[in-house]
Amino acid sequence: MLNKIFRSQKSGHAAFLLMLASLLSYIAGLMRDRTLANTFGASRFTDAYNASFLVPDFFFNLFIAGALSVAFVPVFTSYLKIDKKQADSVANTILTFGTLLLLVLGIIFFFLTPYLVPSIFNHINPEDHTLIITMTRIMLLSPILFAISNTLGSILITHKHFLAYALSGFFYNTGIIIGIIILNKQFGIYAAAIGAVIGAFFHLAIRFLNILTIKYKFRPQLSLKHKGIRKIFKLMIPKTVSLVSWQITLWVYTWIAYSLQEGSVAAFNYARNLQSFPVSLFGIAFATAIFPFLSDHAHHDDTNKFSYDFQNSLEKILFFVIPSTVGMLFLHKEIIKIILSGGAFGEQAVTLTAGALFFFILSIPIESMIHLFARGYYAYKNTILPMIFMLIGVTINIALCIFTASEIGVKALPIAFLVGSSVQLILQIIFLYKKIARFDLKNFFIKILKIGTATLLMGFGVYYIPQFIETSFLTIQILRVIVGALLYLGLAALLKCNELNFFKNLFLKLKRRA
Repeated sequence: MLNKIFRSQKSGHAAFLLMLASLLSYIAGLMRDRTLANTFGASRFTDAYNASFLVPDFFFNLFIAGALSVAFVPVFTSYLKIDKKQADSVANTILTFGTLLLLVLGIIFFFLTPYLVPSIFNHINPEDHTLIITMTRIMLLSPILFAISNTLGSILITHKHFLAYALSGFFYNTGIIIGIIILNKQFGIYAAAIGAVIGAFFHLAIRFLNILTIKYKFRPQLSLKHKGIRKIFKLMIPKTVSLVSWQITLWVYTWIAYSLQEGSVAAFNYARNLQSFPVSLFGIAFATAIFPFLSDHAHHDDTNKFSYDFQNSLEKILFFVIPSTVGMLFLHKEIIKIILSGGAFGEQAVTLTAGALFFFILSIPIESMIHLFARGYYAYKNTILPMIFMLIGVTINIALCIFTASEIGVKALPIAFLVGSSVQLILQIIFLYKKIARFDLKNFFIKILKIGTATLLMGFGVYYIPQFIETSFLTIQILRVIVGALLYLGLAALLKCNELNFFKNLFLKLKRRA
């Protein structure tokens, strides 16, 4: 029974499961941010809390995420089709090695953090150093839990089990909320850091439950000379460089934001979390769901199926993220007020965060497409080109931040992100195009024209609704969202956008199962 719940054989059904689970996860994420904002506001405490993620996230991205996000799935898929025993050996070695490595590093940096933090943030006061050091030490346990959880998640994706993979984000955010609410009075801002560890444990627990439904049994193993392990290490190097470059960018963002007005670090992170909602809900969901299928097509060198599935996923992503982008642009300040304002989060914090969010929103379609195009390269076991494109984008990103932040404040960060991401996407498109030789440009541009027309008319509806209806602030914003969604879907139906069949087919399948 559990196996039927967790498993999905088709990319469309997998994407739907990921979208629903991502929606649930991000609702919890919004509640997490609201709880954090109302309790601590956009202040030096939340600035320190966000800065405390830098060291733990750096370790995880440096040593584990690179292997799991791009290298593990294609290699594991290849072995699984030939020899399950060898496939299990690869999974066991990655799981054992990653856990031991992060455990050792966590112990080392537990003692190094008091020296590392003051050297990086040498322009802030010692009290904030203490906050960052203590919370960093608490959260050093998280990368170990995530190393285990993400390895299990990669195994699940290969077996086309997606639900637990996506739901883990919901449980992670729930853990942080529990930590803040229950432990706040006793531990203050440290309650949020403790909650992050609780959330990481929940993140692992749901995936472990799903692992019990497939034919995989963990055995401690360190076969580092295995050909598959060497292949993973070789493939992960470029991706690891890319992830490290992104972590360096986050360090630069945090360092620059700390030099601006108080609360800029928190405002940047709140805005980034809200912007990532449609990116994860649509961009990452479709890209993750199609990845194992693209890997299968690449393994069999089937360019026709690869091109078809890739274009189909790209069009679905744009069908959802383009109207989401326009809608959020119209409602960016209202979103901040509804979700974050209240308690310690006042009008000044709303204005600061809304300014950053506006420019972050513009990057939603670009970042969503980057996730899909990157997986197109990874399916062919090419991690070098995406690394080069990422480094070029990051270099532009950091340079713009450094030269513009003193003039325009925290808005410089999302603007730099937008420009750098745009360059990265353009390079991805140019160099992947030959791999999608069957891409139907004519049909694609017709689809974009239909989406753009429906989105434009939807935008007029969202903009003019407040001028015709007088009611409470919250009610009018809810009406704008509902009317905007209905307008877009109705116009898409009139324009015969076949993406609507995505919902129709899923409904019919669920009806048959019922």
